[in-house]
Amino acid sequence: MKRWKERISRWKFDRKMQALVIISITFTTLIVLIVSTVSSVTSLRDKSIELLQDKNATLAENYQNKLEDYKATAIALVIDGSVQRYLKCSDKHTLEYALATTETNNVLSSSLNMSSDMNFIAVISYQMDDYLYRGRDALAASEFHDSYEQDVEQCRNRQDSTLKIGFSNAYYKGKQYTVNVYFPIYSLAKVHEERGLLCLNFSNPVLNQIVEEENARQRTEVVGTDGTVVAAGDTGKMGTTVDYTKLLEKEQGSFYQKGRLYVYQKVHKWNFYIISSMASIELYRPSIRMICVMIGILLVLVAVCYVIVKKIIQRVYRPLDRVVQNMDDVAAGSLSVRMDAGYMGEDFAKLATGFNSMMEEILVLMEQVKQEQHQIEQIRFNSLQSQIQPHFLYNTLDCIHWQAVADGNHEISTLVKALARYYRICLSKGHDVISLEMEIEHVRNYLIIQNMRYDNIIGMEISLGEGCKEAMIPKLTLQPLVENSIYHGIKIKQGKEGSISLQAVRQGELVKLTLADTGTGMTQKQIDDMNQQLSVYDESFGYGVRNVNKRIELLYGAGYGLHYLRNSFGGVTVEIRIPYVTKMQEDMMQGAMIHV
Repeated sequence: MKRWKERISRWKFDRKMQALVIISITFTTLIVLIVSTVSSVTSLRDKSIELLQDKNATLAENYQNKLEDYKATAIALVIDGSVQRYLKCSDKHTLEYALATTETNNVLSSSLNMSSDMNFIAVISYQMDDYLYRGRDALAASEFHDSYEQDVEQCRNRQDSTLKIGFSNAYYKGKQYTVNVYFPIYSLAKVHEERGLLCLNFSNPVLNQIVEEENARQRTEVVGTDGTVVAAGDTGKMGTTVDYTKLLEKEQGSFYQKGRLYVYQKVHKWNFYIISSMASIELYRPSIRMICVMIGILLVLVAVCYVIVKKIIQRVYRPLDRVVQNMDDVAAGSLSVRMDAGYMGEDFAKLATGFNSMMEEILVLMEQVKQEQHQIEQIRFNSLQSQIQPHFLYNTLDCIHWQAVADGNHEISTLVKALARYYRICLSKGHDVISLEMEIEHVRNYLIIQNMRYDNIIGMEISLGEGCKEAMIPKLTLQPLVENSIYHGIKIKQGKEGSISLQAVRQGELVKLTLADTGTGMTQKQIDDMNQQLSVYDESFGYGVRNVNKRIELLYGAGYGLHYLRNSFGGVTVEIRIPYVTKMQEDMMQGAMIHV
């Protein structure tokens, strides 16, 4: 799989597009094919089940009517007076026997004539071991005398009901399947006294139709509730037991077993089921044909689409291929490459124009980079040259200091020393980040100069928490803020006195500095505007404060910087958040950057 992914990733764009279109067509056709097949199979299955249910319902109704007729005929004969008198006789030589025999034969003949399906009828007397027989064929043709005892015994073994109904070829020399009905005849005078047996033989059109059915696709069977096959096209199965008896749970239904669909219908009030079945493959055969046709169409469609799509994509891709080739030339270092926008179409013409413009812009940018590089080198040279000037400034200020001491002017000496320390920290050997202790020293020197200028009207309180002195801070962070408090808060030009407090607290990996003044303060709206504009360039906004905040953000990220608040004693408080970084950590970070 990985090799295939790598191989596909190396294909050209037009080949990928061809593969995508062909796969999309194939996938879409397959979905349509699957949906159509499932829909077709479902529809055919439901239609087949419906047809088989209708067929079973018709057969069950006809079979039920015949069974009801058999039962009604049997009951009428059992309670007939002539039959009862015949079975009561125990001597064949009496007049009573002769009269009863004549009357019973007339009754049997009448019943035979009334039922067109009846083949023969017989009444067996247990007392005289004799029987009376009436049939449409001779007794020898039906072989009643030789066959009835065995058939009766088989019916008794299979059925527990009083009325025994069987379907077999026990009679007529095995050449004909008939329905055999056996009903015991009891005495009407004495309960449970069985005197004889009534035998009825019918030609049942429903069962004969099932036995003679020659449809190989469908099979219809009559199965008893005990699972015994009563009638089937395969006569060898008659008398055997089916293995799906537990699935016959309702009056009607269907189920699948061993690759066949079974649809069953119970014969109302009787212990029989009409069951039709067909092989599942017969349901799917039309769908299989359709699938084969669809697959053939799919293959032809994919082949045709492949040829058409290949030609279209090649033609569409040709301008883009030119762009790729030109890009390869540019990658090889040829910056003079330009594209001809003619005959490329509107979209690709814009691409060609954009490509040409990009190349022109690259040349311009490269020239600018050369100029900027030259300027950077010049700035570096000027920076090295300016390193001489601080020494000259320090030496000059030192001479002024000693001259003031010699003349006894201590104020000028103090002022000059503060100014020298102020500029020494400003320069700080070119370092942009210094310790908080050095930054505070810079502020003290600044306040010395300002107090000597304005007659000591500015007070300063400094409180440093444990471990804060060695924390590193961008140079000239506090001095612009102190200057801002003096000129815009305390307003020393009007001769007002004021004080500034500075607190530094370490909070885990964070150092929080709080600078508060006792000046005139600002409204909450002014405070909000200031906080909002700290990171936004605005010429009307104080450059020093914005510069301080921007340098902190650039060095440490947007989570650090300044935030202004109104304090409780009327002035303004500014909070400075910086990460806790020591000199050693700072050197390690710079060393890592230089190494990279």
